[in-house]
Amino acid sequence: MSDSTLFGGASRSEDNGAQLAQWLLRVLTPTSQGQGEDDTMLAEEGQPLPLVLKDNYHQHFYQQLPDFIMALLNNDPQAMESYAPLMYHLVGCSACHTAYLDLYDSLRAAISPRGPRLHLGQGTRTLAATPHRMLSHLCQTLISQAKSVLLQARHDHNSQDENARSLLRMALRISVYITQSSLRREALKELIDVATLFDEKDASVSKDIYAYSPVLTGVGNRPRVVRRADTLAHSSSAEYNSIELQSHALTGRIVQNGQILELQLQDLQEALRGHYVTISVLLGSLLEPVRWRGGNPRAIRSTGPVQMDGTLVTPLGQTDLLLQNAEERNLLEAMFLLIEVRAVTEKDAWA
Repeated sequence: MSDSTLFGGASRSEDNGAQLAQWLLRVLTPTSQGQGEDDTMLAEEGQPLPLVLKDNYHQHFYQQLPDFIMALLNNDPQAMESYAPLMYHLVGCSACHTAYLDLYDSLRAAISPRGPRLHLGQGTRTLAATPHRMLSHLCQTLISQAKSVLLQARHDHNSQDENARSLLRMALRISVYITQSSLRREALKELIDVATLFDEKDASVSKDIYAYSPVLTGVGNRPRVVRRADTLAHSSSAEYNSIELQSHALTGRIVQNGQILELQLQDLQEALRGHYVTISVLLGSLLEPVRWRGGNPRAIRSTGPVQMDGTLVTPLGQTDLLLQNAEERNLLEAMFLLIEVRAVTEKDAWA
């Protein structure tokens, strides 16, 4: 396919818009009799739903761009007809058109490089060897894409839960290679908000729910938590065998005893003392490294009531992962990004 027929090509001159319009008219004129149906379809659907990668990100069209560009680069004679709605959209959407130009330039350079390829090093670069800021950006992009998929599915009245979950799982698994705690927290900062979109009923906030989050730590960093003298005793070696938790002024931790993950809380308020509690690990169903007690990570019932001094010790489940292993520890920390504790209600008691 010659440069005169390439859509956009690598040119970004001021008259590119006029050239684009002329090109599109030439391409679509032979099939204009069928164009009315596409126009009607677009009119019925209304404007594409603005999604979260950017305010003007259009998932349906954006995801077609790589295939469309590859069809052009491979001189596919059916490219114009197959992607006519996409081309129609690109005329009026500057964001998607800009994305098209960027992708086109990148893919053409990758497939048909001009001159020798740059020597980038020996072997395949692993995730562990990838710069952490790049990994953080990739995690944020995957989480944002999952949110886009869920919002678009809600707009279209269909289910894309599994697709969204696969993106979140990928983000979680990539995040374990980010050893700097601040970057890892930044990479996963939207994860909880997106996870609540799967079940909006659980997104409500109640004053009777106590939400704990881990104090994320990096390799070689000890948890920085101010502890009282009467806190639950543990040795220095246990620092790497537990995940420290905080909920405002309240503290706790998750301790590993063999394969068992045990939740230890203290100073719980009087309203919970003497009562059994239900524990919800919001992200527990995304991955399957833990065999949760009772089978449901969103409804783990404590094995005993909260003690009158405000302490609670109860198992959460079993796992083959080890907190002493840096990557496995990071995965468990990410999975425990939000732990909610509430008193067992009458409905829970009969469940």
